[in-house]
Amino acid sequence: MKVKRLDIGQSPVTLEQAKRHLRIASNDFDADITGKLEAAITAAENYTGLMLREYEFSVTGDFARQIKTGLMPIKEASVKVDGNEISDIDWEDSTVILPGTCSGRKIEIKIKTGFDVFPDDITAAILLVTGRLFENPSDSVENLPKASSNLLNAYKRWGR
Repeated sequence: MKVKRLDIGQSPVTLEQAKRHLRIASNDFDADITGKLEAAITAAENYTGLMLREYEFSVTGDFARQIKTGLMPIKEASVKVDGNEISDIDWEDSTVILPGTCSGRKIEIKIKTGFDVFPDDITAAILLVTGRLFENPSDSVENLPKASSNLLNAYKRWGR
């Protein structure tokens, strides 16, 4: 299977949320905070194995009824087999499941990842990391702050 990222959507945590968390009212640090916020989101994605931003991916390859994409959480998916749209698809975790009557040679899947409602505990973890990076810019953050990792543990994909 070949997985290609096509698009990056909105950030799950806004600059305004980060500024409120940091208690900053001016726009003087917006670029710096935005960079730290994006780094914090990436750190949370790496820690959990989840796609926290809304991404769009293309997955192509040989036909199979169950295609493990490694992408979670799947918000939307559409499938074409040999160029024909398949309507009765399902997904579980990172696996796209095709109906038993489906067959073909080549498969193309478009997947949109993300949450319908973004979890507050992940938002809190991202804001804690953003604050740590902002307050200690010269500190090498080798591990997530303990409170952040505790908040993210429930979402971590073990054995991915």
